[in-house]
Amino acid sequence: MLLRGEGFLPFMSVPLASVFVRESEVTSMSDIQKSRGRSIGLALGGGGARGLAHLGVLRALEERTYAIEAISGCSMGGVIGALIGSGYTSSTIIDLIKDIRFRDVLDFGAMGGIVGGKGIDRLLREHVRDTFDDLDIPLKVTAVDVQRGTLVVLGTGPLVPALLATSALPGILSPVEHADRVLIDGGLLNNLPIDVVRTMSLAPVVAVDVGAPHNRALDFTQDHSIVNFFKRLSNREFRTLTVELFMKSFDIPQRFITETRLAMDPPEVLIRPHLDVSFGVEDVHRLDEAVELGYRAAQEMLDRWEGSDSPPAKT
Repeated sequence: MLLRGEGFLPFMSVPLASVFVRESEVTSMSDIQKSRGRSIGLALGGGGARGLAHLGVLRALEERTYAIEAISGCSMGGVIGALIGSGYTSSTIIDLIKDIRFRDVLDFGAMGGIVGGKGIDRLLREHVRDTFDDLDIPLKVTAVDVQRGTLVVLGTGPLVPALLATSALPGILSPVEHADRVLIDGGLLNNLPIDVVRTMSLAPVVAVDVGAPHNRALDFTQDHSIVNFFKRLSNREFRTLTVELFMKSFDIPQRFITETRLAMDPPEVLIRPHLDVSFGVEDVHRLDEAVELGYRAAQEMLDRWEGSDSPPAKT
């Protein structure tokens, strides 16, 4: 039986931060600590720059001395997971991101996407381990085989191609040819891979959802002529109405699938940082804000979980 703190249903008004407690033989945080220490499995969702909030969550986990047994991730969550597994801490990842000139990383005109992956490939190779097996913490990431239309879980072999694949937002970032497949962003089918990390560890799962809101309003008053479209692209402005519509058509089903998966298999702790609807997947310049919001949400949810000696009433 599942006991739920604050529940939600797809497309209904939802709390921005929620906690779930799974009823089992272990019914209190103190019992969990005695039986498993302070170990957790970590599921990090995709969301582009919104995923920088993962670093605030990581900081909170570090302060509370949680040991991460395994990580599953999608898109930015997969990249952050790879950095953690490569020995980085929240503070060293933040310093790394602040030193990156993202405009210099992006390249244009690649197969199947507005943005290519060569610059991102170079950047990742400088900072993460060569293979999944080289990581200090086991990691798996989700992607989608665009030809077969199936979910793919990557957890062996070369690391960087897998990270590029899990991050390849359809139409925006180029698909990745890897392991005899053409792969795109796993967020299409599993943006918050709780089920994946459960196959890797028996520890309680902390999941962090940073997906774009499905109810984000679009601006239909902007100039959407083809001339303006290419003018904005030439200025590296990605948020044309055409791109906005495309991304919104990705966000809506992604949210529905995520909520459905959560209803079927809720994590022990679900953290949803209070990122506002204007926080875009490209807003890397809002790093400090994302980290702070992730930290606050994590502190709130972990406090509630650690204090849940008596599970909350079923709702």
